[in-house]
Amino acid sequence: MPSAEQQAVITSRNPVVIVIGGAGSGKTTTAAAAAGRRLTEIDHGRAEARAATRPGALAGLPPRKRVLFVSFSRTAVSQILDRSAEVLGPLRDRVDVVTFHGLAWRILNDFGRFYGHPYPVRVQSRAESEVSARFPGVSYDELVPAASALLAVPTVRDYYRRRYGTVICDEFQDTSNAEWAFIQTISPDAQRILLGDPNQCIYAGMKNIDPQARIAEASALAGAAMIELPPQSYRDPSGALPAAALAALERRFGDPTIAYAVSTARIILHLAPAANLAEAVSHVVVAEQAAGNTVSVFTHTHAATAELSTVLSEVGIDHEQVGFTEAFGDGLQAQFSLLRWALDGNASPRQALAVYVHSIAHGRTKKRFADAVVRKTIPAFEAELKRVALDLQVAAKVPPDIDELLVILAGAHQRLGFPRGEDTWLRSNRQLRRVARVLERGGSLEDLTSEVEELRVGTLVGSRAGRPKPVQVMNLHQTKGREADVTVLLLQPDEFHGYEAEPYPTGSRLLYVCLTRAREGAHIVVPDAINNLHGLWLPFIDACIVAQQT
Repeated sequence: MPSAEQQAVITSRNPVVIVIGGAGSGKTTTAAAAAGRRLTEIDHGRAEARAATRPGALAGLPPRKRVLFVSFSRTAVSQILDRSAEVLGPLRDRVDVVTFHGLAWRILNDFGRFYGHPYPVRVQSRAESEVSARFPGVSYDELVPAASALLAVPTVRDYYRRRYGTVICDEFQDTSNAEWAFIQTISPDAQRILLGDPNQCIYAGMKNIDPQARIAEASALAGAAMIELPPQSYRDPSGALPAAALAALERRFGDPTIAYAVSTARIILHLAPAANLAEAVSHVVVAEQAAGNTVSVFTHTHAATAELSTVLSEVGIDHEQVGFTEAFGDGLQAQFSLLRWALDGNASPRQALAVYVHSIAHGRTKKRFADAVVRKTIPAFEAELKRVALDLQVAAKVPPDIDELLVILAGAHQRLGFPRGEDTWLRSNRQLRRVARVLERGGSLEDLTSEVEELRVGTLVGSRAGRPKPVQVMNLHQTKGREADVTVLLLQPDEFHGYEAEPYPTGSRLLYVCLTRAREGAHIVVPDAINNLHGLWLPFIDACIVAQQT
């Protein structure tokens, strides 16, 4: 049964409805219920118009509009689909759930060809733009501005005005100026439902945004109404984790809510030697999997995520690395380039291999390794690449053995000595294997090229959001919009979190978001020498240790 505040959102006729609520307060479910009501009203209006039409006359029915739900995260898109399915029922098929960049790409792909953009629209990965000019396309950062420009064209604008009667924006306080302008230009007459929580604005520094200023800007829109949901968590009905998270956000480390969350095992602290932190995480994950729980693991950086992923793979934990979408797309492209070279002997795959190396490397080795692949200056790599090429040529002899070719490609990552990212490479290989079936059905190599590019771009912009695995590993800034039965926060010595000082107004939101992703429990794995922890985390960890000892 919805609360009075939720019911107000569901039934509101205001052109702009601003919904403010804490983590787990039911914003997404409430928005889904509002979407269902709007769609039902549209159907009733059409039925009444049809009933009022004289027999034999042409019925002037109102358009059968849809609902647009825009989010930032690809995984959040998948979870929104799951959460809204029960609320929307058969109306679910009339709700388009997309990321900002997925929607921008769709607009460019559908209409760009008529206004100077090549078709199909190719999205250039960041690694491609940094390694070589040989890969054309629109960069990720250019997608939203380019789509906004198209929406200024009357024909395009009118199409989306007819298509969408309601536009829902998740975490709107995190929108950049370009994203905020973009969301206003999509079907401008449609009702806007803006979901937000300023406490979860963890991109303020990266995007140069002020969440309170964005909320004020939304409140100033014509006819805007703000509705605040009660501080109740549907994610953790005990309320222990949200209360402790709020205390941590406000740097109230002596607050009894933190001690209570520790004493009730909602927060579980694990101390381990710095050299064994990844092993400690793996023990937690194994135990929680055995209990039938889904697990999300949070680390500080992409590099830490990749290193932890390697340890989890070594102990046989099937998992997904979140936030490596570009590496997935670049890995798919590298393997397809090798496959195509083996089958037709034309374009060299070397540039694509260099792009992949660039996307998985980090630090000072990033550009040096990619350059070495292009310039052929690593003897061991060159020797093994020749052996891989020979194996591919043998398997490609008429009639080509596609299965064997894909097996060779799967093993190429280890054979070529790439420094990290094998899990991402193997996921790319599995997807390449799936689309390569077009050849078995009599399709051409050009057909496969189109399939691969659609998969690569769709994954890059978030228009494809596969069902997440029960264990996910991600960096801290990938945590938004996600939830799991249990979470594991890995804190390491000497992390860098920018130049903020106490009270860490932006950094503290990271702690809040991490603690509020869990439905049942939040594990925190830290080095036993806790004094090497960053000041953002240290007072909270101290409070947890004190709670454990009392």
